Amino acid sequence: MAASTTTVTRRAAGSWSTAIQQRITAGGNFDGSLPQAAGSVRADSPLSQGNAVYKYAASAKGGLFFWNDNEPLVCTQIHVSLGAAADISVYICNLDPTHVNDDLPVTIAGEDILIEQSTNVTFLALDEARFKTILLPYQAIKIVTTSSAAAQIAQVVASYERTFVR
Repeated sequence: MAASTTTVTRRAAGSWSTAIQQRITAGGNFDGSLPQAAGSVRADSPLSQGNAVYKYAASAKGGLFFWNDNEPLVCTQIHVSLGAAADISVYICNLDPTHVNDDLPVTIAGEDILIEQSTNVTFLALDEARFKTILLPYQAIKIVTTSSAAAQIAQVVASYERTFVR
């Protein structure tokens, strides 16, 4: 009887950060949706080394930060500049995997987890000292703000971390 042979494909360990940045035009607000633009708009950020920041064009609405990956991401930073005083809520949300596509992911009603809420602020900063979570496949960060007379901008940073499998 011949000996059994098993081949193992080793995963290369590595870690790199990636960010999604969204900008809201003056008078608009983050409403938890994916920014839309003319033509093809991707719902997912590139997750390879060298593609660190995915920037959406300025829009009147947005707020869904979704990487559309099949591996977990470590989310450690959320920065939002509201430009002028406004209210903000930040959630982890679950997305319906049957409706994830390139332009309109659907959140599952009743499954948002509130992680931060502030009223009458101009800036919100959640860093690793105050916030760290794992985003699993079909999860996203959702930001909802009230409108202000100024432009708003938000950046959510996550790390793609791979370790050796033994």
